[in-house]
This record gives sequence, C-alpha cells and structure tokens, in this order.
Amino acid sequence: MNKFCKGMLAGTALLIAPFTQAAVIEWAYTVTTEWTSATFTNGGASANATENNTLISWGSASGDHTMLGQRAADSRSALEITNSTATGNVFTNDLTPEATNTITHFNNTLASSFDTLTDANLRTTLNLTPVNPVGPALPALMTDFTIDFIETNNFLACTFPSSSFCDDIFILQVGALTSSFNYEGVNYFVNIVELTGNLRLLPDRTCATAGVANGCFGFTTRENAFTPANFGFVITAAIPEPATLGVFGLGLLGLSIFGRRRQIKK
Repeated sequence: MNKFCKGMLAGTALLIAPFTQAAVIEWAYTVTTEWTSATFTNGGASANATENNTLISWGSASGDHTMLGQRAADSRSALEITNSTATGNVFTNDLTPEATNTITHFNNTLASSFDTLTDANLRTTLNLTPVNPVGPALPALMTDFTIDFIETNNFLACTFPSSSFCDDIFILQVGALTSSFNYEGVNYFVNIVELTGNLRLLPDRTCATAGVANGCFGFTTRENAFTPANFGFVITAAIPEPATLGVFGLGLLGLSIFGRRRQIKK
C-alpha cells in the first residue's frame, strides 16, 4: 500500500475515534457464506451438476474439478467456498480487514457438450456479539448476491482483455458490499473487502461479453487454473459531524483498493 493510502486510512481512523467513545470496541463474529441456488445452460439444473452449500460443480460425471490437465471430455469445473463458517474477533475502526471465506474457481477446459453454469445465488450471514463492552448478540446480518457466470468458448479468440485463451467471467450483479446497523444508538457500517485484488471493476469489453452494462464488477479467471477470491470485512462506527463525512468516505474508498495494493506490493 502506498504512503497516500496509509495516510488516508490512518487519518480516517483518527477522525472516527473521538466520536465513538460509546461505541462497541470489540466484537466476536461468525461469517457463513453459502450457495443457495444455481442455473445451467439448459435453463435449469444440469444432469451432471453438483450443487450444495459450498460447491457448485459441472462437467463430466466422472471428472474431478481439483485435477488440472484432464481431457475436455473427462474434465469438470467448479466454484467452491472454503473456510465457512469463519470465526474470530474484530475491532471497530480497525481498517485492516478481518479475513473470512474464500471462493475458488476451478477453471478446467470442458467439452462443448456439457451444460455449464450461467448464474448462481450466494448468501453471506454475519453474526456479531459485543465483547468489549459485553452485550447481547445482534440479529444475524444477511446479504444475498446474484452472480452471472460466463463459460467462454476456448476455441475462438477473446473479444475482451484476457490472460489466457479464453478467461471465464464472474460478474457480481446484485448485492451490497456495504451494510449498516444500529446498536444502542450508534450507527455501524460493515464493509466486505476482497483481499487478493481479483474482484474489481471490469473493462467495458468484458462487461459487453457478459451481456451486462459498462461498469460491471467481478473477476476473470484463467483457463486451466485455480483462482481464489479471498474475502474479509471491517466494521466502522459512523461520524456524526457533517464536515468530516467526506473524509470518512475517502477512508472507505481506500478499503476498495486495499487488496490490489497488497497484491502489487508482493
């Protein structure tokens, strides 16, 4: 992360602190991420699909999505959630994201005869309990996401920027990465962050290939590779002073580039 981002995040934390003396300082949490449904190219469920809370897989019935280099006729791809449920403690206004669940795309080359994933629904449930000061648990905070998935043709040249021949496309269509709640008169924000920098605004040509409007949000995945998206979150307390809201917004903007900066630093 460059000096500007460090200063922006640190400055935001300092501005928040004086106004949140009555806020909860530390929370115990559990985060569960699960698939709730999936649709395939035949308009429904695929005969060779596996669909449960943590895994959506498609392709050859005898294939193994965790094995690279299989023949296209014997191969299988998947989207798999790991580290769910995640548990731990998180501090209010600590702008270092707390790592939680991972979604990995196992992108194997498939024969054109197989049904492939077109869209899926994802649900994230966050449970919070104040531990400093101690207090009753909050009702579960639940967020639903709709995902468009594009299994590209691997025998034609890509019409969008691609690192392989040809990347698959994962679009986050519906779902808020920021939510809020009120606890004992204090407003809090929960911001979901993707830590590897894979989840980002995509080029216009990529959005067009996926059949969605410019400015779409998601990631692309190399053919014959496994691509993880590691998620985390932060909790911040609201600033009641209107004059400082703009600075607070800059702090949250810094979170959106946190993963990319970490990736570049490596």
